[in-house]
Amino acid sequence: MMRKFRICIGSNDGDIMAETHMGDTRTFYCYDLFDSTDSLFVDERVNHAIDMEHAQSDKMKSIVALLEDVDVFVAQQKSPNFIKIAKQTRYQPVVVFVEKISDILALLQSDFEKIYSLVERRRSGEFFDTIPELSADV
Repeated sequence: MMRKFRICIGSNDGDIMAETHMGDTRTFYCYDLFDSTDSLFVDERVNHAIDMEHAQSDKMKSIVALLEDVDVFVAQQKSPNFIKIAKQTRYQPVVVFVEKISDILALLQSDFEKIYSLVERRRSGEFFDTIPELSADV
């Protein structure tokens, strides 16, 4: 069976990742990544929690509800909520230091095994504070 995980990237134009915290992004773009090195665009979802305050747990809850079928949250910053998400939820945060969504997909694909193993641990109910930080400068 093909292994996969679903990722979410916040972007305002569908091409470049937003530089803000994930929760301050207008739209979330969801993709499935497969171990065959394929990726598939799933859909885009509007963030209705964008105007809530940062540290509000309601903001985090409403975003998590919108993205409940996602495995991996991708952002450019390790925000306080990202750390909370890692420690308290089944979602795996990943910080990347590239901007173009196409480059992000390639970067995550090149680290598929590592990220997939973290996703599997979370799927089996484990919580931990690991947040991989990936950069294209290998």
